[in-house]
Amino acid sequence: MVANLLTFDIEGFIEASHDQMHVPAKYISEVGEAREIEVNTLKILELLEEFDQRATFFVLGRIGRDMPGLVRRIAAGGHEIACHSFDHRRLYGFPRPEVERFLVAAKRALEDASGRPVHGFRAPDFSIVEANAWVFDALREIGFVYDSSVYPIGFHDVYGIGGFPAVPFRMPNGLIEVPLSTVRLLNRNIPFGGGGYLRIYPFLLTKTLFAAANRRGVPGIVYLHPFEIGEIVPRIAEMTLARRLRTYTGVRSAREKLRALLSLFPFTRVVDYLEANTLPDLVAGKA
Repeated sequence: MVANLLTFDIEGFIEASHDQMHVPAKYISEVGEAREIEVNTLKILELLEEFDQRATFFVLGRIGRDMPGLVRRIAAGGHEIACHSFDHRRLYGFPRPEVERFLVAAKRALEDASGRPVHGFRAPDFSIVEANAWVFDALREIGFVYDSSVYPIGFHDVYGIGGFPAVPFRMPNGLIEVPLSTVRLLNRNIPFGGGGYLRIYPFLLTKTLFAAANRRGVPGIVYLHPFEIGEIVPRIAEMTLARRLRTYTGVRSAREKLRALLSLFPFTRVVDYLEANTLPDLVAGKA
């Protein structure tokens, strides 16, 4: 049976909002954000311990620097520590030298905090797109083994690469790409499995799509953020109605949806899936 991939993107709610909107100063608090991250991440660990489940945690490098004890606690639970860049900033807003600096600093901070090598990467807001595809080469040169930053879709307003392979594969440069989950419908790739898609879709639909992917021999990918599953859900009153709907819809049910998925399907860490499977050699940008 195919093992699915269980992942969490560890970041603060406010720091992840700056690229989406102007965040008024009254919401910015290092102390408050640290408490939010710690409390919510510990709730994730509590749930995983209940199911004796291991996962991959894509952690910001600055959290490795500022909260090394939390990173060590995640690693002590048998979970994989992977990299989510240094700060939560979309990579396509920066030139290559700065991105490389982010990647090197983040990898070092997380390895120092966890005492373990960091093999995987996920860009904030999945911000590797056609315009900055050079990030794949930068990742490989810096020493990353795999990336999981690409949605193979072409219609989202923030992320996605249309025509991108929809299964895990090895790039010509040797980097492994683990694209986020999609299903082919009406000649389009429709995303599912994580974040807002998990929160908003009816659970029956999510369950059906995971089962369909597994029948094709493809792992489904869950990704969630601390605020989506923890106790502290910050609110920004100045959000537009559309932004509020995208951000908060389904937050109250996400934890139970994850519990149900863990009860129905096998999951594993990304690094373990890659060790257990032989991947095809494909060219990024070609289905």
